[in-house]
Amino acid sequence: MTSAAQLRRQIESALAERIPAALSLRAPSLPELLPCGVTEVDAVLGGGLPLGAITELTGHPSSGRTTLALATLAAATRQGESCAYVDVSDALNPLSAAALGVDLHRLLWIRPAESRTAEFGRAEANAPQRITRNPTQRPAKQWTRLDHALRATDLLLSTGGFRALVLDMADVPPEQARRVPLATWYRFRLQAEKARTLLLLMTREACAHSCAAISLHCHQEAIDWQQAAERSPRLLAGLAYRVSVERCRSIDFARKKPVASEALWSSTAVGITMGLRPRD
Repeated sequence: MTSAAQLRRQIESALAERIPAALSLRAPSLPELLPCGVTEVDAVLGGGLPLGAITELTGHPSSGRTTLALATLAAATRQGESCAYVDVSDALNPLSAAALGVDLHRLLWIRPAESRTAEFGRAEANAPQRITRNPTQRPAKQWTRLDHALRATDLLLSTGGFRALVLDMADVPPEQARRVPLATWYRFRLQAEKARTLLLLMTREACAHSCAAISLHCHQEAIDWQQAAERSPRLLAGLAYRVSVERCRSIDFARKKPVASEALWSSTAVGITMGLRPRD
């Protein structure tokens, strides 16, 4: 009677040419990490954010989401890598990005335009009304900025060549962000894995669910005001942020040891107060 061990050896020898060690467990490989440029956050994550995966940055306005995302882009562009920034609400200020160290010559900034169908609708409203209409004709679909941003992200991920890609949905209402189908995030995850691209998703609340390898929630910890004299105006010197690790699937599985749950870091006022819209 053939034992289980002998049967296993026979199967593996028969499949050795096509599938080496078919019935043997493979040790998980450590993911390639991209440092986010913040020492405290990199220490919590074990070296940085994983490439080929989705990382969610959630939080309220002025919680440090944009600052952390721009710090990651700055670290990538300093290495000579190309990055992309899909700006749904046209909220990014290039001066703030440059002050934080982002090489704008290596950054593709995409700002989705208003819907053309909306412009056609306004033109038709000002035009003389027709008496006869085709009852079977359906109105054209109204594409929003978020729809255009998702299409642009899909195109960039499928094209490849970007080390990091930021999808800025920080100003999108949570109820609208939750309407994005889960299949979209699943497709983005597969495309990012194939292109070895870090996809940074900035939202108010988590919406990618299980498709995100890491989910970080940002909080504003404190504001540092400085005053030269008693009656002089107070000046913003810096902000302190706290980043909580809500989800860290891939790194925990690869290292098989827990990571710290929070990181506390601070940022100077340079790059925060220079922007026209100092959102984060």
